[in-house]
Amino acid sequence: MSDDWADKIAGQILSRGLWQTGICLLLGGVDTGKTTLAEALAKHSAKDRPVTIVDAEIGQSHIGPPATVGWVVIDQPDFDLSQLRPGGISFVGDITPVGHLLQLTAAVAQCVQQASKVAGKIIIDTPGFIAGPAAALWWNLQRILQPDLILGVQRENELVGLISGMENLGSQIELIRCPAGIQPKSPQARRRYRQREFNEYFQDSCLYKIDLTEITVQSTRNFGRENLFCRLAALRDKDGTDLAVGIIEDFHKDGKILTVKAPKLDIHRIGCLIIGDVSIDLDGM
Repeated sequence: MSDDWADKIAGQILSRGLWQTGICLLLGGVDTGKTTLAEALAKHSAKDRPVTIVDAEIGQSHIGPPATVGWVVIDQPDFDLSQLRPGGISFVGDITPVGHLLQLTAAVAQCVQQASKVAGKIIIDTPGFIAGPAAALWWNLQRILQPDLILGVQRENELVGLISGMENLGSQIELIRCPAGIQPKSPQARRRYRQREFNEYFQDSCLYKIDLTEITVQSTRNFGRENLFCRLAALRDKDGTDLAVGIIEDFHKDGKILTVKAPKLDIHRIGCLIIGDVSIDLDGM
């Protein structure tokens, strides 16, 4: 897809004064150009002041590993999103919003709170989740975050019902037609992308032995020992900030020690282990 479409839309949004400060929430189906538009908005905005992008596309993450919401500060127009170090991540626990609406809501809200301390303009890029329970998710996030601008990117009129529930609630709303030439990614291409992202995230990882008697353990399911191997988990500090994401490698027979593979961190800062709902095999997900 040509970036010209996104650059044109971003320029129009800013020249019309539709988004001068606060939060811009992007909504739309799968492969409608939301990420490209988010980057264009950041590029134009960064000419004048720092801006942050919150990446809530947990299945195709561009900031932080999949299964997390991440945020990054943009302070110059020329940037490569994949090369920027995240300002923070917040664990959701799976690569799909389905069955994880509460976790995704909390993760987005936490990242927005963190990002707001760095920049006055925040762009939220979202997954292509617009059907079924998606309405309740985005309606409640609007209530919590009170975005100044909501941009809905659609192919036809698929966002009309969703957007109608967000009108007259304080947000400026604009509906945008996505380019006709966007080619949807295949499920195989999406899996390959996640595999690359996980492999890159864990490439310089270490093994840590965690004493479960000294930390809190949270899980949304009742896991047996046999189901913990290769399970994705978050290593959270006592302030509720996710330090890193790890993979459970071993479970000591006495049930008190877990071995977790994770990027380098200070293990003494860990206050809580959050067990996710997805298993990861770095050799083939």
